[in-house]
Amino acid sequence: MRPAPAPLESTFLGRAPVIAQVPAGHPWSRRTTITLAELATEPLILMTRANVARLDEAVSRAGLAFAAVSETGSSPFAQALAAAGRGVCLVTDHARFGLSELIVHTPDGPLTVPLYAGWDASHYARSAIHTLVDGLHLLRPPYATVPGAVTAGAATLPTARYQ
Repeated sequence: MRPAPAPLESTFLGRAPVIAQVPAGHPWSRRTTITLAELATEPLILMTRANVARLDEAVSRAGLAFAAVSETGSSPFAQALAAAGRGVCLVTDHARFGLSELIVHTPDGPLTVPLYAGWDASHYARSAIHTLVDGLHLLRPPYATVPGAVTAGAATLPTARYQ
């Protein structure tokens, strides 16, 4: 994902992990991490190619291939399919339906996606939007303890990064 094109303004917010999720009865349900190589052996439920929360690039860089893939445009639907035992879903959402979360480790580190805030540069509330975006560092991100994931703090949201 890239920063917003002109005439939009944007700022980088951080990185969010792509989380593998499995149902309670799955052999991995008591684990907290999983490798990319292990994931590639299982049926996977991925977001469509229009979604940035994919692992195609990481799998290709690692010289791996998917065993089987189903696609959906909805994270909750991917999670419902995983809860029904149809495969391991990979999403950026918190677990639902009793699923267990596993951090995905690649040869390059935890699998993450970039997060940006973007808005119309000519929006009448531009000043308020800047204030809101600058204040986001006060929120504690859900995965703040995941190495390589979203981190809070002023260094993450410098005002000078507006484009």
